Amino acid sequence: MEDVLLKAWFGRTPDEALRARLAPIRALTRLYYAGVMLSASAAASWVKDDTDLSAPTPEQFRLAIDEGRLKRGAAETQHILGKMFLASFLSGVAAPKLEAAH
Repeated sequence: MEDVLLKAWFGRTPDEALRARLAPIRALTRLYYAGVMLSASAAASWVKDDTDLSAPTPEQFRLAIDEGRLKRGAAETQHILGKMFLASFLSGVAAPKLEAAH
């Protein structure tokens, strides 16, 4: 899908130079989503004492959703997802999939 979108947008098959230009945009997108998710939960009283930035892996997150330890759409789930996006931004590892949280 990415190749189709890039080809449609730029009118040519994406090359390595174009892909390299997209890397910082992906990182900034992860940082943006981290900010959105974390700011949405910032006012919650339980968040004020949370100074731990550790985050589960996408697999651990999905398992917690599947097992019912995290509820889709809940503030706590969004907060954890924000931490995951922040970890993804800092490490460069693939971002979590949003559909797991909704």
